[in-house]
Amino acid sequence: MNINTPKISIIVPIYNVEAYLDRCMQSLIMQTLREIEIIMVDDESPDNCPTICDNYAKQDSRIKVIHKKNGGLGFARNSGLEIATGKYIAFLDSDDFVDISMYETLYNTATQYNLDTVFCGFNQYSSYNIKSKQEVSTFTIYEGKDIKEKVLLNMIAGTPEQKEDRTLFMSVWHAIYSNKLIQKNNIRFCSEREIISEDIVFDIDYLTQAQRVAYIPDCLYYYCLNESSLSRIFRKDRNDKIITMYEKLIMKAEEFNWQNDEKLRIMRLFIGYSRNAMIDLCNSNIKFREKIKLLHQICSNDIWIEILNKYPYQKLPTIYALFTILIKHKYYLSIYILSHLKKTIF
Repeated sequence: MNINTPKISIIVPIYNVEAYLDRCMQSLIMQTLREIEIIMVDDESPDNCPTICDNYAKQDSRIKVIHKKNGGLGFARNSGLEIATGKYIAFLDSDDFVDISMYETLYNTATQYNLDTVFCGFNQYSSYNIKSKQEVSTFTIYEGKDIKEKVLLNMIAGTPEQKEDRTLFMSVWHAIYSNKLIQKNNIRFCSEREIISEDIVFDIDYLTQAQRVAYIPDCLYYYCLNESSLSRIFRKDRNDKIITMYEKLIMKAEEFNWQNDEKLRIMRLFIGYSRNAMIDLCNSNIKFREKIKLLHQICSNDIWIEILNKYPYQKLPTIYALFTILIKHKYYLSIYILSHLKKTIF
C-alpha cells in the first residue's frame, strides 16, 4: 500500500439529511484513524446538503464530494466505489454516526489477522434510548465454508426451527470491506427502488468471495431512529420489492449452485419480510377497507403457492406459523387482528 493511500474509504450517501449531516461528519472528522478518505455523495439533495458538502471539502483535504443526479442509496454508494482508493471500504448512512474509534478498531483488527472483512456491533439510538446490539460476545474469525454456513446464511434467515428470523444483521454499515475484493469481482449495489434490501445482495456477492471474516463485540456504530422514520406511512410498492428480492436471491442460489437448505433460508426471508410488511400495513394510517384490499393483493400472489408447497412453515415458532397459516388460507381479518397484537406477541 502506497504511503499516501488511505487505509479506509468511507462512503456517505447524502439526501435530505441537513438536520443530521453535521453530527455524522463530525464523527468522521474526529476519527482516531487519521488516514481515511471520506467520500460524500450528494444524491441531488433538495436541501442545503450540497453546499454543506462543498464546505466540508474546503475544510479537510481528506474529503471528496460527488454531486450526482438522484438515483437512490444503492447507486450513490456505487458512485463512491468508483473513486474509492482506500485499502478497505466502509459505508455510513448520513443520518447515523459512529464512535470516533470505530474505523481504527476495525482496521487494526483486519490487518492484524489478515481479514477481508470485520463486522462490529451497533447501537440503536434515539432521543430517549440507546440499545446495544452485539452479534457475538467474543472476537470470532470465520474461514472458508464457515463464512457461508455461519455468517452468510444467518444473515439471510434462520432455519425453520429458529426463534429469530435471522441471527446476524445484513446491513453493510457496521463493517469494513476489502476494496481489492470488491473491485476484482465488480461487486456493486442494486437499487433499493427495485428491491427491499440492497445490502443482502451485496453481502451475498461479497461473502461468497471472501476468505477470512471476523466479528468483534464492540458496539461502535450508532443507527439512529429518527422521528420522521418512525411514521406509520405504508409504502404500497413494498410488496413488489419483497417479491423482486426473493426472485433475485433465488437466481443467486442457482448461480452458486445452492441446494435445499440455502433456498429454505431465502424462503424464510421472504415470509418474514412479508409478515412484517403486513403488520406495518395493518398498523398504518390507511383506511380499513384499503388495508383489507392490500392484504388480499399480497396474499393472492402466486409466489405464496410456490413457497408454501415447499417450505415447512409448521416448524416455525408458533406465532409465526400461525401468521403463515392465516396467509395461506387468506384470513384477512384474522391477519389484521393478529397484527394489532404485535407489541405483545411479536
